[in-house]
Amino acid sequence: HSMPDRATFEADKWEAYREVNEEFARLTVEAVRRLCESHPGSVPLVWLHDYHMMLAANTIREKCDELNLPIKMAFFLHLPFPSWDIMRLFPWDDELLQGILGCDSIGFHIEDYCLNFIDCCQRRLGCRVDRQQMLVEHNSRTVSINPLPISIPYERFVQLAEKAPKVVKNNPQEQLLLGVDRLDYTKGLVHRIRAFQTLLEKHPELKEKVTFLQVAVPSRTDVKEYQELKEELDQLIGKINGQFSSPNWSPIRYIYGCVSQDQLAAFYRDASVAVVTPLRDGMNLVAKEFVAC
Repeated sequence: HSMPDRATFEADKWEAYREVNEEFARLTVEAVRRLCESHPGSVPLVWLHDYHMMLAANTIREKCDELNLPIKMAFFLHLPFPSWDIMRLFPWDDELLQGILGCDSIGFHIEDYCLNFIDCCQRRLGCRVDRQQMLVEHNSRTVSINPLPISIPYERFVQLAEKAPKVVKNNPQEQLLLGVDRLDYTKGLVHRIRAFQTLLEKHPELKEKVTFLQVAVPSRTDVKEYQELKEELDQLIGKINGQFSSPNWSPIRYIYGCVSQDQLAAFYRDASVAVVTPLRDGMNLVAKEFVAC
């Protein structure tokens, strides 16, 4: 997520990552071989997803070429792909890029991430590229790079919002701001809550007229950084509520936990504003879900 200060580069961890990808590649090639034997003339399609499998495609292709097995491969990254200035800090950037380029088609959420990837391939690997057509030439193959934004089940959210009972009981004159996020440092939760604190400090007339409902879904609870983030957020929300609360009103309602889709749809429907402010994100779907409801 373009936050190099949070990254640590350890050779033994990278070797473990490489070994996992090699084992996945080995099993995939075996599955491709069996499929080709049972369906002569077919061309198996392998679709790899996300940062867990960024090396596997190159190994799969090499082994399939050795065995003369036909194959088509695609890769989709569910994270923002960094610019060259960030990518070049990664010690094994060339291996990572070549791993992804083992595919025939590569997808990212938006065009900016596609262009970042193309730029990295050109500057690190010396690949010939076509930015207009979004093509990269590598090892005598042409790889297509595609922006593929993720959607939501729109009609389902519409139906849920229509049927869901009211779950937020607030004054009709009170405006509800809503945030829905995993508890993750990329989501900018602390920045968001501090911004709301500043709003109340600068506009005291908004007291009892606006409430912030923040839903924070637990994430990576065994990781120290995430535990520290939760503690910081808990303390900040407690401080703000202590500073501004009145007998019948608290400025922030905080839900730490998972909520059902019914509840979520009701929150979306009843809120006046959805606050979607990640520091960096692949494609945040909360805004789309809010609009649907």
